[in-house]
Amino acid sequence: MKKLIFLICMIPILNGCSSTNDDNDEIDCALIDIAIPSLYVKIIDSTNANLIENGTIYPDKIEVDGNFQNPSFRFIPESVSVDPEFFNTLNLFIPNATNFQYTLHLDDLETIVIDFTAERISFICDVTYYEPSKAIINNLEVELIEVKPLRYMVVVKI
Repeated sequence: MKKLIFLICMIPILNGCSSTNDDNDEIDCALIDIAIPSLYVKIIDSTNANLIENGTIYPDKIEVDGNFQNPSFRFIPESVSVDPEFFNTLNLFIPNATNFQYTLHLDDLETIVIDFTAERISFICDVTYYEPSKAIINNLEVELIEVKPLRYMVVVKI
């Protein structure tokens, strides 16, 4: 929650902005740009080699299923506009749910099921989002790493 309060402090309210929200007369909800969490998956082998980067897994052959409507992912290639720690990862859509599951079908090699737990965050101006807090693979909790503020990564070793 402290991260989001920081965002409010960045809003230019020095000039006496008018409010469009009846709950708080000091905040103009039209000016707020909320940063929402992102969820990434990196797939490695026993030597910690990234299996997408080394060509073992082809991102265009990955398919995903979920226990919610419209599960999806976006492949993050190497790019000058992306932080290097996210190169060759999968960016998963976070549904509006406290518990959700992704099934990753990897290039006919393996299927990985990841169960996620998320915390519902209520913010000003009636904004809510879900922030991942736990990841479980094969009944074992795996580390959910906060790589950057509100950017979480699960490293899957196959």
